Amino acid sequence: MWGWDRAVLVAGHAGASTMAPMQPTLAGTSNRLQRRLEDLRDHRAIGRPVRFYLGRREQVLYLVVGGWNTVFGYGIWAALQLILGDQVHYLLIVLIAWPIAVLNAYLGYRYVVFRSRGSIIRELPRFSFVYAVTLVINLALLPIALATLPFNIYVIQVLLLVVVVVGSYVSHKYFSFDGRGRAYGSVAQAARGPDDEGVKRA
Repeated sequence: MWGWDRAVLVAGHAGASTMAPMQPTLAGTSNRLQRRLEDLRDHRAIGRPVRFYLGRREQVLYLVVGGWNTVFGYGIWAALQLILGDQVHYLLIVLIAWPIAVLNAYLGYRYVVFRSRGSIIRELPRFSFVYAVTLVINLALLPIALATLPFNIYVIQVLLLVVVVVGSYVSHKYFSFDGRGRAYGSVAQAARGPDDEGVKRA
């Protein structure tokens, strides 16, 4: 019986070792998608938008994720403003909503846009610093905008959030996610694969 049990355990370990490489990974899925898009470059109907996406992948995804962050951040702030607006000063509500919005934005930019594999302990403070600067700007401009513009606080906050999304791209690209932990090079390199790159170097 002991020999049979041992054989079953050995077979189980062997099966696990052969199955492990087959587990899907985010990077592998992304590379397969990029290769598929490369195959569609010259497609008659969708070739042009595919080429545009491949050439501006990071910027396109940044706008998409930035749009989601804007909706999410604005939604959190607006909900808190509606719930607490009569009891809490509006600038304090901005401060309360800020860390929630920053964490959501960091996850989106890290895993979707820049695909970073860097240390979260190193990246998150840098990322938060960029948003801290935008928070100070927001706190400084919001009272001025309320006093000078013919809009209510909800419309003005939308305008300020849009400015933040556009203006923070360069800071995140070269400061928050500075490239040392990036999981990809160019789209073309990802589509070629490591073997082709090695042949090219040789």
